[in-house]
Amino acid sequence: MMENTSSNATTAKIRAKYAQLFTPDDYREMAALRTVPEIADYIARSARFKEAFSEVDPNTIHRGFMEELLYRENFETYIRLCKFQGLDKQPFFGFLIRRSEIDCILSIINRINSSLDRAYLSDLPGYLIKYLDIPVMELSMSQTYDELVSGLKGTRYHRVLKKVPVRDDGMADYTECELALRTDYYAELLEQADKGFMGGVSDELRTMILREIDCRNIINAYRMKAYFGYTPDEIKRRSLKFYGIGKRQMERLYEAEDAAVMMDMVNHTIYGKNSPDTDNIEVEINSVKIRRLRHYITGSTHAPVAVYAFLQLCDIDVSNIVHIIEGIRYGVEAAAIEAQLITL
Repeated sequence: MMENTSSNATTAKIRAKYAQLFTPDDYREMAALRTVPEIADYIARSARFKEAFSEVDPNTIHRGFMEELLYRENFETYIRLCKFQGLDKQPFFGFLIRRSEIDCILSIINRINSSLDRAYLSDLPGYLIKYLDIPVMELSMSQTYDELVSGLKGTRYHRVLKKVPVRDDGMADYTECELALRTDYYAELLEQADKGFMGGVSDELRTMILREIDCRNIINAYRMKAYFGYTPDEIKRRSLKFYGIGKRQMERLYEAEDAAVMMDMVNHTIYGKNSPDTDNIEVEINSVKIRRLRHYITGSTHAPVAVYAFLQLCDIDVSNIVHIIEGIRYGVEAAAIEAQLITL
């Protein structure tokens, strides 16, 4: 049990880092810029990314490299926080590395299914490889799904993926693979929250993780209903079987007559309370999620809770920045860019 995480310097450190996240006003200023060099210069002058961009020339930086630097800073922030006070020695704090491994495996599955050239390693950030516990270099050479699963022997992913049926063409359904991997991931996190911590730490962690899953399920269910016409049973089958608001209430959302009805029902749950006036389900759900995450950072005295919440906010921050960069690149009006950002 990690009793000593319940009041330590990590939470104070995170609150200081939290103050460096971009604000709605920062996003507004960035969205008003008109060139990629201008936004690169803006980011390079920020407290959060100043060091990461210290050797970058904003006038010549490539958009793809700039985005890689943003994601790299998020990951290295995570590593620094976990090493601070030796938190990385506790299993729970491997959550971002586990998630990165899953993303790598899913990318390889997608390449196998798409019959793409095996150029995965060229896209994999070098800073990430040394932290992964899977043989990613060997896995990237897999020509079939069976080869990939075989290459994962000795890892928990082998046990999970070998249960996914292989089609006659030697491939496996990507959605089924993702659902199996994400289910295993969250089951492990919830188990670690229950067994690895005590009292309020466990309660806060479990609530935060379940609400994260709720947000993922609601957004995915809305997409399936609005864009693909999936039936309630199909949506249930393709959703994670963990519930923050309860199984029955979540399934009522899945059973809504159409996407508009579902959106109205969401507005009467905790995920619609004081939500922004928008018809974008991702903006609505994640804006409410942000409010709760900020509450954990400013109110919790538990390091696991603060670290997990802060890293989610970092992800959203970078996602917003990348969206702004893309909007500027394609000449989208500032107001249209701002409407798609996830803020309070």
